[in-house]
Amino acid sequence: MRRNAAREKVVTQFSIVDALVAGLFDGVFTVEQVGRSGHLGLGCGDHMDGELVVLDGVFRLFHGDGTVTVLDAGESVAFAEVVDFEADSSELVETVPSLDALVADIRQRVVSENVFHAVRFDAHFASVSLREAKRQAKPYRPLADAVHDQREAVVTDVAGTLLGFVAPRFFQGISVAGPHFHFVSASGEVGGHVLGLTDATGELSIETYAGVTVRLPTSADYLAADLDLDDVDGAIRHAESDHQH
Repeated sequence: MRRNAAREKVVTQFSIVDALVAGLFDGVFTVEQVGRSGHLGLGCGDHMDGELVVLDGVFRLFHGDGTVTVLDAGESVAFAEVVDFEADSSELVETVPSLDALVADIRQRVVSENVFHAVRFDAHFASVSLREAKRQAKPYRPLADAVHDQREAVVTDVAGTLLGFVAPRFFQGISVAGPHFHFVSASGEVGGHVLGLTDATGELSIETYAGVTVRLPTSADYLAADLDLDDVDGAIRHAESDHQH
């Protein structure tokens, strides 16, 4: 790690995953608010409408109907996690066979699994398995039910950027424990939440953070919500999984 970067910089998170688990999908933070805290990250849209990818300050929302929107400053998101990314390390990695192999490689390169790591992998992929959540309508269902509407697809022979975070296990419910990655193609036209990958070669960049700042919603629904939830871990793992298999 260069200098004391992990102590100086923080991951900034808008809302918490527990709120999504409970079905609080309203967009309560603007792109302008989120963008002031970082230029790389991920999240989800208003009404759980799609998967958010923040790359080089551009906010792209990949919708459950296969379309993509570049969000403007006044539009809102339900959840976001962003950093002002400056890599501690950046190395070429070749022929990564799977998502599990990529995660294992990342864990070998970092100082500890008890702090946060942001990841950017600019690469060519033989394939990337993606999902995009579909827009939900009130009254919202809990996340574990809402994800059954998601769109899942595999894109092949594609260049792009996989990005996201590896969070400590004890942050489950505040964030997503372990790896959580989204993808955007080099064209900006294809992307979503990463379920899997095959045979990827590219530049793997990692930065470590020992702090996280959480901005909680102040909406009436959030303030009235019961967030003392049962089996949060199971609900999050279910939401992160591939529902085609």
